[in-house]
Amino acid sequence: MAKIGDIVLGQGLPKICIPLVARNEEGINRELDLMAGLDFDIVEFRIDYFEGLEDYTRLKDLMGLIKNRLNKPLILTLRTKNEGGNVDPSEATYFGLLEKIIEDRLAEAIDIEYMRKQERVVRLVDLAKDKGLTSILSNHDFNSTPDREEIVTRLEAMIGMGADVAKIALMPTCPEDVLSLLGASSQVKAKYPDQALICISMGQMGMISRLAGQVFGSDMTFASGIEASAPGQISAKNLRKLLEVLAL
Repeated sequence: MAKIGDIVLGQGLPKICIPLVARNEEGINRELDLMAGLDFDIVEFRIDYFEGLEDYTRLKDLMGLIKNRLNKPLILTLRTKNEGGNVDPSEATYFGLLEKIIEDRLAEAIDIEYMRKQERVVRLVDLAKDKGLTSILSNHDFNSTPDREEIVTRLEAMIGMGADVAKIALMPTCPEDVLSLLGASSQVKAKYPDQALICISMGQMGMISRLAGQVFGSDMTFASGIEASAPGQISAKNLRKLLEVLAL
């Protein structure tokens, strides 16, 4: 089973992660104040929202602040526009920044976009393993959901590339899309029972996927603090109770 810090994915209820999506230090401090009173397991710093992305010293200081204030394991994510994020860096900038963050061990886990040059992705995954960080290979589509077979193919490719956690988040256009996502998650978990998965159907239609992960093999779900980082996120104030109601 994969771990993020001292949190073990795949044991007990799906773990709750809250993304930090503020644009500056003032906003992040405001979010941290709110999060201090919420029930969750892991924090994700979405640095693509942060206006000081090019200032590595500011980034480094903020990561230290987040970890000190919350005492929670930290996922570092640079989500690009192709995957629904806020920045469009060059390949060199994207891989260079993530490599530096891994080398400096600024987080417990690093999100790496799966649909990039495979050899560079694999090198980052290997570097994360060497440095003791958990690697999350991710794929997001905010417009549509491919068929079940394609979802399985992508998740299995991430596993084959050495991902500690394979993550896919897709936008449904009909209820059958939600079923495709849940079915693919269940199929992959049955084949790789020890592999950590995060499988999300986004938006209001896909909200059930954020709650029923334990049934279908998804090991972590995302909740909103002040702002949601993706459509359909449930408030952290309510999520733990809902997960407990649906517990196996």
